[in-house]
Amino acid sequence: MENTDTLKLADHGWLHGRLGTIVLWALLIALESSGQIATKVGGDQLGQMDFTLQWLHAVMLNPGVWIAIACYIGAFFVWMLILRRSSLSLAFPLSSLVFVGVLLGSWLGLGEHISTLHWIGVAVIIAGIAVLADGEPEH
Repeated sequence: MENTDTLKLADHGWLHGRLGTIVLWALLIALESSGQIATKVGGDQLGQMDFTLQWLHAVMLNPGVWIAIACYIGAFFVWMLILRRSSLSLAFPLSSLVFVGVLLGSWLGLGEHISTLHWIGVAVIIAGIAVLADGEPEH
């Protein structure tokens, strides 16, 4: 009896509840955004090189590239977990929050200038996601 109860608790732990979903989404946005920023940093470090074996060697030794690869692998597994509990028709539009994460990361981490039009775009993305989420039926 105790083993069955333990399995039931494992099936309905915090990861499978609302908090778990929020954590997974935050992790996905952080990993995908970090991957984009690491790719930008790695690309900037490589400079204007021609596509040669020397360039490929420099790519393989670049920490930004390896961080980006690790972020994308992590994001893939988190995305798989998200899709297990969400419909694709809701999850894919929600993934556009990565645009917001990249914009914030490039502004805060890379010191890039963000125009008013970009901030308006962020507000439109967030408003669109709110409309989609509000229209989603409860499970």
